[in-house]
Amino acid sequence: MDVSYFISFEGGEGTGKSTQIKILKGKIDSSNYKCLVIQEPGTTQLGNKLRNLLKKETPKEESITYMSELLLFSAARSELVTKIIKPNLKKNNLIIIADRYVDSTTAYQGFGRNLDLSEIKLINNIATQMIYPDITFLLDSNPKIMSHRIMTKDNQSKNVTPENIRKDIKGSRKFEEEPLDFHNRVRNGYLEILKSYPGRIIKIDANQDKNIISNLIWQNLQNKIPNLK
Repeated sequence: MDVSYFISFEGGEGTGKSTQIKILKGKIDSSNYKCLVIQEPGTTQLGNKLRNLLKKETPKEESITYMSELLLFSAARSELVTKIIKPNLKKNNLIIIADRYVDSTTAYQGFGRNLDLSEIKLINNIATQMIYPDITFLLDSNPKIMSHRIMTKDNQSKNVTPENIRKDIKGSRKFEEEPLDFHNRVRNGYLEILKSYPGRIIKIDANQDKNIISNLIWQNLQNKIPNLK
């Protein structure tokens, strides 16, 4: 029996994570492995409730503190690890795909919000029970380019369809609405994280055609899982 694997997708807003996850899931479903896609925050009942709270745009006087934000994301992650990730990793022939995981917290709350990185590392270790991805795909691009991509999508479609798995529509785009400086700090944070985990994280230029990106992801995944067919 083949063991299970855990992979995550990371990157700033509009880098195409959802698109690539959808493509990759289709490829895995047609392979000798099964696929489970999870979302952060989300997937669990608690995670979905916290997602609505954490992504909601609110007046400044009603916004939560950055530390509260960090702890709520971590609570959702703890629930996800205990109820979904940990038990499914005991199964055979399964690939778990996470739409964001701990690196998002380090990049967004650490570098973006300027919270203490050593405290974040400790909280991440507790919330994950030290369960980290086997491989992480970091979709990287200049935030200025990505903001234009998001605006273009908004102009093309005002509605969310069942096929559109993006949930951060208008009214729940707290992070998209942050200033460019914030997104630049997040991107720089991801690049710093990459330096610390070069064996786990694979950086991919998100400005390329989506088919080129999906092929690169598949090739790297096959290198990690040689019996993936």
